[in-house]
Amino acid sequence: MIDHDGLRRCVTLVDDEPFALDLLVRSARSFHFDCQTAVSAEEALELLERQPTPVVVTDLRMPGLGGVWLVQEIKRRWPHIAVIVVTTGPDDDALLQCMSAGVQHYFLKPVHIDEFHHALQTTWYHQMMRREHHRQRQHLESIVRKQTHRLQHTFFSAITSLVRTLEARDPYTSGHSRRVRNYAVRLAKYIGLDEHSQNRLRLAAKLHDIGKVGLAEGILNKPAKLSAGEYDQVKEHPVIGERILRPIVRNRVVLSAIRSHHERFDGGGYPDGLRGEEIPFLARMITVADCFDALTSTRAYRGPMSQDDALGMLHDGMATQFDPHLVPLFLRMMRETKTLARV
Repeated sequence: MIDHDGLRRCVTLVDDEPFALDLLVRSARSFHFDCQTAVSAEEALELLERQPTPVVVTDLRMPGLGGVWLVQEIKRRWPHIAVIVVTTGPDDDALLQCMSAGVQHYFLKPVHIDEFHHALQTTWYHQMMRREHHRQRQHLESIVRKQTHRLQHTFFSAITSLVRTLEARDPYTSGHSRRVRNYAVRLAKYIGLDEHSQNRLRLAAKLHDIGKVGLAEGILNKPAKLSAGEYDQVKEHPVIGERILRPIVRNRVVLSAIRSHHERFDGGGYPDGLRGEEIPFLARMITVADCFDALTSTRAYRGPMSQDDALGMLHDGMATQFDPHLVPLFLRMMRETKTLARV
């Protein structure tokens, strides 16, 4: 029988005494339950493996592995199945084990029909409420996922606009964040970084220079060498970027990559003077990509460097400015790409 919410109104009845089992079956059917029966815990488990039911009624004292074992197995394999226990006499240890496993009801033999009816109906209604609660929770989770997706879309659209606005202030760095992201992600794929880390890297590289929105126009576009005070302001942009993004980007890996993308492998970078593997791995990847794009791009104070010369500078900076393990991989990747382009 199917109840009004689509849950099959059925029960598994387990008892090794034919008379007691027959009484349970007739009683359950009179309450409009479909029944499947077993005379041992082992047989009941086989039935449930083929056809689980929302409710199981089982005797405790049976030959073989017995009712306590059956209850524990049911709760281990199918924690959503409700269990009612029937027993012939007080067995405090067995009942305690069953209640600890999550039994809904228990009562003593001989079975009283009214008591059995009450236990069965109460357990059934509990199952229906649990099912409805689960359905509502799934519905709410679905709504939250949709809203989260919309918020993320809005956030990324706003951030993209902010990056474009930043780059529009300095025509020499137009497209810089996009190119750094592309170089960094290509390197991540080349070294076999997992997809989750690639996504974090993609976001961090895209936003790595967002802190420059706090810099004066004259500093961004200055064709001459920066003064010490101006350079100190520039050195603050990783910290400013982290501060801007912290309320909306809750991922610490992304934030640390943005904060640390100007650290040097020898400890001479900024803002924290981190050294070697103290520098977050994603930040080390962005540093290589960032420097390569900066060298090969036109800036207010110089023209672009050739790719070969830029790769040579990366090679010279191994173990001082850059991660000595990442640079050879980046050089190989770029040279393989250049070779393929000629074919």
